[in-house]
Amino acid sequence: MSNYKLENPGCCPPYPPCPPRLNQTILSCGTGSGVKLPSISEYRSQLVNPYVVASLSIDTSNLSNPSVKLDFSSIITYKELYDYWLCDLRLTFQLSRVCGGAKAVLGNWNFERNVGFGWYGNNGRAVEGNEAELRANGFGITVETVDAFGFTFCDCHACPGCCTYMVEVINAETSGVDFADVSHPMFNALAVGPLAWGD
Repeated sequence: MSNYKLENPGCCPPYPPCPPRLNQTILSCGTGSGVKLPSISEYRSQLVNPYVVASLSIDTSNLSNPSVKLDFSSIITYKELYDYWLCDLRLTFQLSRVCGGAKAVLGNWNFERNVGFGWYGNNGRAVEGNEAELRANGFGITVETVDAFGFTFCDCHACPGCCTYMVEVINAETSGVDFADVSHPMFNALAVGPLAWGD
């Protein structure tokens, strides 16, 4: 007869732990045509009707507590107007999320450039002076500038579902700058999280 005794009489043997739930991923690529900005002075820079640069929709209903990584990039092109001496270009981009008809602002990013002219005298080198002297000089140059602009944001909202993300220009000061253009927008979202009903 065995004298073996259970350490915990009346208790069931322990079960092995549940395996970890594997994360699933959902990728969504957005669309956008960019925007050409008119000349906007500083006192009118806050736009009543913002320009939508790009947007995308993603459905995370099947995920539990998903995290959504958003990447936006674009090309900003602008020229200085020949009849301005100093010009400023200021753009404010806003990222928003719309779920169930409710809009939430997630963040703002600024693009700012101070633009100045290089005018050339008869000796072929850049010179500085007041605007009247520069005009009397007879000629100048206009420079087209191309810049890359983008941002990354991680949205860790707790309510999965079908949502639309959008990037808008909500503030613009383009006075003294010609052909301000936001083009080639690239906007994508990557959602990561375990399945809501398990693997």
